[in-house]
Amino acid sequence: MNDTSENGRPVAPEEFDGSKGAHDAREVAEGPSSTQGGLAWILVGAACMLVGIDFACVLVAYGIGLSESNGKGARRTAFVVACLASILVCVLVDPKQIPYVLIGCLTAWVFSADGSDAEASTGWKCFAVAAIALAMAGTDAVFAYLNNTSLPAAMDGAIRTYAREAGQSASADMREQLAAVVTLAKTYWPMAFLSNAIVEALCSHIGGSLAARKRNARTERTFSLFDAPAWVAVLFIVGVAASLLSSQLPAWSSQVKMVGENVLTAARVALFLQGAAVATWYTKKAGFGPITQGLTLVAAFYLEVSFLLVSVVGLVDVVAANFRGLPRKRGNARPKDPKVSKESA
Repeated sequence: MNDTSENGRPVAPEEFDGSKGAHDAREVAEGPSSTQGGLAWILVGAACMLVGIDFACVLVAYGIGLSESNGKGARRTAFVVACLASILVCVLVDPKQIPYVLIGCLTAWVFSADGSDAEASTGWKCFAVAAIALAMAGTDAVFAYLNNTSLPAAMDGAIRTYAREAGQSASADMREQLAAVVTLAKTYWPMAFLSNAIVEALCSHIGGSLAARKRNARTERTFSLFDAPAWVAVLFIVGVAASLLSSQLPAWSSQVKMVGENVLTAARVALFLQGAAVATWYTKKAGFGPITQGLTLVAAFYLEVSFLLVSVVGLVDVVAANFRGLPRKRGNARPKDPKVSKESA
């Protein structure tokens, strides 16, 4: 057997995969540059934390996502760098913002793996958003306590101040509408923390997805496969029960009703996403494109606001139906690929 090629060079062994070796060499060569580029984006994001924390979450999550190409250790290191850089910016400008920027860094870290194989489950992300909202509320509660007041009292004062300033130049009809808005705000102000947490999570998701695309590590997971955890249905039932039974507790009626309404609304957000994902899945199954899928989401939002229909569909899907046949530990269903289902039909 001749061990040399026509040009006189040794022939590579049969088990040698040249493309794999080149790929590994490219990973080694690109690793440090990916880390350096990720750290650069993290530092830029840290500098923007006090300008706009939501935009900063995009940059920090993007930087942490880029560093993930070198393993989980690099990702943790990137998170620590983001926290230290953000703290330094706050110390130089406004130290009171340190808790808020740390929450932003944590959010960016949690969602920086989105769009890649390391993306967390929907249940874990729902829990993370709830925890982030509670952390925001807890931070405001501590600051309120340091100012010799409570969080509910501080929020009530802020709402009254806004209503008084807005009502000075408003017409009679506008004042009636403003009074209705104030009544809703006094009940649903805790949802402001959840809204902020969702926005930060969404911005971090965008940054993580862009990083996954940059690293060519994107997965096929789409919104149509969104699957809320079962405990969301439990929260929905608890919220309904608390809202209905609050009148039976005269001493705590307003507090119980407020808690029930907010828990119910938070659960409805997740169940609406569940129902909208089901509608999007069937739209994809029917072979419609992104425009039709987007219009489906708009229609779903209208139906939810007007009739609560979409969250009910989401509740049924989570509790019993599993319309899309997603793999769940509480059942033996197998996932259904819309394209495969269409072809088999």
